[in-house]
Amino acid sequence: MPQRDGRVDAPAIRAPWRSIVAAAGLVAVLVVAARGRAGDEPAEKSLGANKAAPAANALDPLLRQAWKDAGLKPATVAGDAEFLRRAYLDILGRIPTVAEAREFLNAKAADKRARLVDLLLEHVDYPKNFATEWTNLLIGRGRQERNVDRAALTAWLRKQFSADRPWNEVVYDLVTASGSNKENGAVNYTLAHLETEAVPLTSRTTRLFLGQQLQCVQCHDHPQNDWKQADFWGINAFFRGLKTEEKRMAGADGLEKVDHVELTDVPTEAFARFDRRNGMMGVAFPKFIDGRKVDKPGKAVRRVELAKLITDPEGDMLPRAMVNRTWAHFMGKGFVNPVDDIGPHNTPVLPEVFDKLTEEFREGGCDVKQLIRWITSSAAYQASSVRPGKAKAEDDQFSVMMLRPMSPEQLFDSLLTATAAHRTGGGRNDDKREGWMRQFLFTFGNDEGDEATSFQGTIPQSLMMMNGELMRDALSGKPGSFLSDAVEQAGRQHRSPAGFMVDQLYMAALSRHPSNAESTPAVAYLESSPDAMSFLQDLFWALLNSNEFILIH
Repeated sequence: MPQRDGRVDAPAIRAPWRSIVAAAGLVAVLVVAARGRAGDEPAEKSLGANKAAPAANALDPLLRQAWKDAGLKPATVAGDAEFLRRAYLDILGRIPTVAEAREFLNAKAADKRARLVDLLLEHVDYPKNFATEWTNLLIGRGRQERNVDRAALTAWLRKQFSADRPWNEVVYDLVTASGSNKENGAVNYTLAHLETEAVPLTSRTTRLFLGQQLQCVQCHDHPQNDWKQADFWGINAFFRGLKTEEKRMAGADGLEKVDHVELTDVPTEAFARFDRRNGMMGVAFPKFIDGRKVDKPGKAVRRVELAKLITDPEGDMLPRAMVNRTWAHFMGKGFVNPVDDIGPHNTPVLPEVFDKLTEEFREGGCDVKQLIRWITSSAAYQASSVRPGKAKAEDDQFSVMMLRPMSPEQLFDSLLTATAAHRTGGGRNDDKREGWMRQFLFTFGNDEGDEATSFQGTIPQSLMMMNGELMRDALSGKPGSFLSDAVEQAGRQHRSPAGFMVDQLYMAALSRHPSNAESTPAVAYLESSPDAMSFLQDLFWALLNSNEFILIH
């Protein structure tokens, strides 16, 4: 049977275990017990922990003082394998390859964690991962209207993250983008939310870039803070005067089709109309949420004026929103939750740390890579996911790393990384990735275009993981697959080929060496098995369906 923390006892990995898991469903995959129970090998040994303290970080004195004041005992420093896998998933969106994992675990440098983060930030998968995440935030995962070129937006974002452009400059370009949505991918953000007089665009812009849920005051004043209905419509008025035009061309079949869409700004005297709760009609001209207005709005390019206000170097709403969202990306939750509801009505956790990180990010020129370095070198990010003693889960103030399920994109890319299934299943292509996402996505028909996934711990996920096409390709054992390569490499080993193959599977799936309790029976079973490939397929299948694989910890 599977052990308590997602590890697997090799003698139990045969067809009967498959039927047990299939009957129970993979919901149990998301139930993770604490590591280090009686009978388990200590996590530090099996994960090859680096006992050295993480590099000094300006946030750490604030973190440790807050934990002390709250009477919290922080978790121990995460082991090397735990940190490695966590950093790869958070920065690159996938687990490390076996070669990458071995190189890091074998390194002896005291600062190898900081070096790893620097290496990952220069990796080609870093801009790819963050472009994917921000594409989802900007326009969602669902299928867009024909006027939206999702690929062009993603490509544009990849260029921005690859060039390490300051976040305020990226936001400025997103808010003001005009021209062809094919040539300027940033245009697609605005195009995606222009329906119903740009109400969705107003809501998403304030939530993503200012951390303010102004959609709450679209129809009435806010009951818990000072936001008024006119504040929402004052931002909405910045998006008046937008003109879209479809540009057509003849296709291969001779029929005309839309080639791209042009977005332009037309100076206008238009104002936003809205219905008050008292039955009266309200009007709003362009006005920022801090009360600043646009001089001569009829002659101004309104989106440019809005972008100047959002990215004002003297303001802190933009850096504060980005810091909170990035912290949530790496830690599982933000200083303020929901991450886009910052304000006096929503008290942050660790306010001193939040303020310090925001100040450093703003003063440092909104450098996203540097923000990532600060977060990943902090005692909070370096902490293990194992709770010390009998500590409870409530209000841990980031003294323990939060367990998080992978996103659909992370799981898909990690499965390919671990198994090389794309080499046996027709190649790694976007169509398969999109098909994977669609099976776990549903959208609400609201005016904000929000969406949710039915991905985490559900029956569809269980079936996809246990019996889906991707898993079948992964376990096929065909030439070019990871299993095939592992068997071939083991044949060249002069010492224990069985030990090498078991170790390869654990390194591929879990980015760590198996413990003695895991490797000894697995090696013995493999050496006595008349069908080595069948056993390896079952073992690999169980590891890939374990909670230790599917969770970021």
